[in-house]
Amino acid sequence: MTVTLNILEIGARGDGVAEEDGQRYFVPFALPGEIVEVEPRDKRGEGIVANLVEVLAPSRHREPAPCKHFGICGGCSLQHWRRDIYAGWKNDLISRALEQRGVTAPAFEPALAGLPGERRRADFVVRRQGRRAVAGFHERASQQVVDVDACFVVTPRLAGLLPHLRVVLAGILPEGGSADAIANDTDTGLDVLVRPHKRIPLSLEANQKLVAFAEAADLARLSWGDRATAELVVTRRQPSLTFGEVSVEPPPGAFLQATRRAEQAMREAVASWVGDTKRVADLFSGLGTLTIGRPWRTTLYESDKLSVAAVEAAGRRLGGGRLTAVRRDLFRNALMASELDAFGTVVLDPPRAGAAAQCAELARSKVKRVVYASCDPGSFARDVRVLQDGGYRLEKLMPIDQFLWSAHVELIAYLAK
Repeated sequence: MTVTLNILEIGARGDGVAEEDGQRYFVPFALPGEIVEVEPRDKRGEGIVANLVEVLAPSRHREPAPCKHFGICGGCSLQHWRRDIYAGWKNDLISRALEQRGVTAPAFEPALAGLPGERRRADFVVRRQGRRAVAGFHERASQQVVDVDACFVVTPRLAGLLPHLRVVLAGILPEGGSADAIANDTDTGLDVLVRPHKRIPLSLEANQKLVAFAEAADLARLSWGDRATAELVVTRRQPSLTFGEVSVEPPPGAFLQATRRAEQAMREAVASWVGDTKRVADLFSGLGTLTIGRPWRTTLYESDKLSVAAVEAAGRRLGGGRLTAVRRDLFRNALMASELDAFGTVVLDPPRAGAAAQCAELARSKVKRVVYASCDPGSFARDVRVLQDGGYRLEKLMPIDQFLWSAHVELIAYLAK
């Protein structure tokens, strides 16, 4: 049975939202103002997810999607929305989150808009089906794999990796077997970690095939297995990331900012907002992307053992005691206010859950400046409200669209006490 709906808005997940007879509906690929025919499918929270059957009256902001996989592939769910309207909606996601928490916010800095072909990290999925393998991304809300032959959002080097992955893993994975290929486009080339979904010990023959794959695809490095215990297959060039005067050699499968432009914009914002600070604490630091390679002394706090080791090695090469890395789980063991008081500026870049415990300590501290990079407006607004109640004022905020055509929005903000 189908239902005709009038789409009211786009929800936080990127679906069109409608209400009919007291029932809320979520309709992927529909736009505000459209009249659509849908087929109700599954219950989600207090609403129903519905499949789009037909757009009866399209929005004037609807555009042809450039990718032929649009509507099937689980990414890029907003390719059909006019770019300026889409960009305004992403800003609104942040504004609404702040408003709901009662956070006083300034006018936003100009947003960094995402561009096609610049995402430098991809988690591809590869599955063997008969004698061949398919490679790409999962379908929307499914474990099925879309066999992607062209991707508009990743760098050309990453897109060019897919044919090579199909060939090599068709000869290594068992029938029906699958693996993730975590690929980072570093300054010296592609760094690829192949992570089979079920453990597959590498035979000599399989190892030789992987080495040949690395040569054919011109990889910098190829590793196999889980990230924490990755088995090195071959290093043809050492993967490297340059931050100012510092070069970091990332571990396999390392977290990177999704685009170089966004990384540079965030680094420049940090440099501007830190001012004349002599000592900076970088919390949830990862590889120190936002802070290292600058004139101040930086102490980085990160729970991931491999990332800490990479930063320690970079610090030794830099010398002068300007870079210190500390392994610490800030969710379980947040820095206390008395520890924070040693720093003029604190930079934090937590995961989507935010940094509730750490911000509670920051609110009690004497730290003058806080720079907060966030990948979730909701947890950011919650944490900033705590800081606001502790005497901080939100001075600047820049929206960042690193994940083009998705419902995901990031930001970097400056708070002063």
